[in-house]
Amino acid sequence: MDRLKAIESFVRIAQTGSLSKAAQDLGTSRALISSHLKQLEDHLGVRLINRTTRQLSLTESGQEYLAFCLSTLAAFDEAEQSLARSLEEPRGTLKILASMAFANVHLAPVAAEFSLAHPDIKLSLITTDTSFSPFELIDQGYDLAVWMRPIEDMSIISTKLGDVRWPALASPAYLAQHGTPKHPQDLAQHTCLIHRSISPDGIWRFTSVDDTVNVKVSGPLLTNSVFALRASALAGVGVTLLPTYFIQDEIESGKLVELFPEYGAPRRPIYILYPHARYLPKKTRLFIDFLRAYVRKQKW
Repeated sequence: MDRLKAIESFVRIAQTGSLSKAAQDLGTSRALISSHLKQLEDHLGVRLINRTTRQLSLTESGQEYLAFCLSTLAAFDEAEQSLARSLEEPRGTLKILASMAFANVHLAPVAAEFSLAHPDIKLSLITTDTSFSPFELIDQGYDLAVWMRPIEDMSIISTKLGDVRWPALASPAYLAQHGTPKHPQDLAQHTCLIHRSISPDGIWRFTSVDDTVNVKVSGPLLTNSVFALRASALAGVGVTLLPTYFIQDEIESGKLVELFPEYGAPRRPIYILYPHARYLPKKTRLFIDFLRAYVRKQKW
């Protein structure tokens, strides 16, 4: 039994006082309406409507059940209307997951500007330096994530926002003590600080117009934290690769020196990820467009 259809038939019978009129209103047959009523009464174990040759009338149980059905159908309508509005009206809570460094440096000001532009949308911004699965993204109720790599899963949409350079960097103190490497291959003789996700195999890759260099590096630090890499590089521990979105101030101030400018620094894309859905709420679409516009302005 399709209980919702049976309830709808019962309500229309009660409102019209006729099986035929109820069937006409619902665009179906009198026999089906009668079957819906019988199925509902059998399911509940009570008679809902008294039938005579002249008229139909609600039993006491039918009157009680009609009040319940009307409130239930009204709740269904309200829920459907609310869901429909959420697709078009920028409101509700937007739950975002993002890598810690990118969130602290860039999503924080983006979130502030977005909140001023859309005060009816509440933001829940969660940062992490650990990887996550598509199941976690969906199961924990995130609307979207900003990440440095896509997720290969049919339930997740990965949209590329842009590319970020990861140049080789060192502090003036380190270069003064150990010398400045002239070619990427020289890094094999230097102390290097390694990001686990960028080069899990310990190989750094550089490309120029007519040359590609793969160099095996090693050093005292392997981490997934750009904060740890930046701190060690600034302290003069060694050479590292860091994203330009994270160390613009250090490069401009001279605290870190970019090496091999003639070589294209390794690049890594930024993705925005969200659960696959036919109807994307407007709050999500607005934030994606807002973040995309922000990224386009950056010189990474």
